[in-house]
Amino acid sequence: MRAASTWGTVTDGPVDPILGLTEAFKKDPSPNKIILGAGAYRDGEGKPWVLPSVRIADERLLAANVDHEYLPIHGLQSFIDKSVALAYGPKSKVITEGRVAAIQSISGTGSIRVGFEFLKNFYPNKNAEVYIPDPTWPIHKTVQDRVGLKCN
Repeated sequence: MRAASTWGTVTDGPVDPILGLTEAFKKDPSPNKIILGAGAYRDGEGKPWVLPSVRIADERLLAANVDHEYLPIHGLQSFIDKSVALAYGPKSKVITEGRVAAIQSISGTGSIRVGFEFLKNFYPNKNAEVYIPDPTWPIHKTVQDRVGLKCN
């Protein structure tokens, strides 16, 4: 039946070792365990636990009465500026010389896809390679392959 369906040719993505670690964690009966690998925190009963800093940020957003309008196409400039300063250092040479360009995008993997598509379509060196950290999430290599970029 699967082969005859519209989606019958869709193949499984790569096995994700980090999510596999989460599955192993769930199966481990030890009461003395905690997992930090997936970026989601749980309390002693296994229920989601929100960091106090995130609760404070939520309260600040609520108090600011934000309007929920769409952001400009490049994102929220104050967020971008602070992110670049955090990444490079506020007084770094690349910032003071105006050699950094940045935009805000969606999620981690979504941003990688947008960035790879941009490079594929607009970067003049069509033989350039993309450097991906090791370790990384397996989906990052999959996205790079689907976009058609070389990886190192």
